[in-house]
Amino acid sequence: MGKKDGTYELTCTAVLKNTGKALLCVTKEHGDIWVPQAQIHEDSEVFDVDQDGKLIVTEWFAIQKNWV
Repeated sequence: MGKKDGTYELTCTAVLKNTGKALLCVTKEHGDIWVPQAQIHEDSEVFDVDQDGKLIVTEWFAIQKNWV
């Protein structure tokens, strides 16, 4: 998907694990990734196991991953 207004949007097809601090997401764009919950934007559709949809993360996190 890509960068948008200080955030970065991905397509999460499944959340495999939730440790309470991070989610293990299967994404179309970057495969399996661990995402710290603190880096997930409130407009995201994905917050827990068995959810899918738009995963919106902070731009800072996307930069750290070299996605932007």
